[in-house]
This record gives sequence, C-alpha cells and structure tokens, in this order.
Amino acid sequence: MPRVVQDSRCSISSKFSAAYRLLRADGFEHVIRADRTENISNKQFKVFFVRNFGNNARLGIVASKKTLPGATERNRVKRAIREAFRHHNVKVCQLDLVVMVRRDYSSKIDMRIDNLERLFSQVEHRCADW
Repeated sequence: MPRVVQDSRCSISSKFSAAYRLLRADGFEHVIRADRTENISNKQFKVFFVRNFGNNARLGIVASKKTLPGATERNRVKRAIREAFRHHNVKVCQLDLVVMVRRDYSSKIDMRIDNLERLFSQVEHRCADW
C-alpha cells in the first residue's frame, strides 16, 4: 500500500475541507438574497456575506463562463480565491461568503488576489462590529 507523503507547505489546518465550503445552490442563494446580506466590491470581485451560526466561515465562488470564457482562466481564478481564503483570518469568522468574479480586463492574477485580500480584510473589519 502506498504511503501518503504530506507536503511541508500544506498543514492540516490550511486544507479547504467541506466544512469551509458552501456546497449547495440554496446556500449560495441564502447568502446573495438574504435580508441581512452585506456586500463589498471592487472592479474584479463582489463579496456577499452574511452571518452563520457555525464554527467557521464558509466560502462559495461564482465564476461564470460569461465573465471568464476560458476554462483555464476560470479555474485559475477559483484556485487563487480559495488560496486567499485559506490564508486569511476571515476564515475564523462566523460568516458565509460568496465571491462573485466580475469582468476584468487585467490578466495579472497577483493584482486580483491583492484586491481580494483587501476585500476580505474589509469584511473582517465589518464583522468585528457584530
């Protein structure tokens, strides 16, 4: 039986398990359409968030074919969003977040992720008042 070798860069706590994901369409709709939903946005992303009563934050990503027609680019952006969420303190807040990717003409993924991390910081700051 093959042994599983764990990468030294990836700890158990930084994995993106099902506990940190919005998995069903009704979860996404609840966050986007709830009465107490707040949102923060910039040119690349729109982040919807609402309080949940779980132990941690859950993330949902909306990246449509209309916004990003190429599957490679769409998957790259989704992977970068998950990575930013994984390494940000917003994941310990009791929130449900949906990140909607907007049309962006900038091809630099690093600029987008910096913008997303700023949005996550703004979300975390707003939730400190709750």
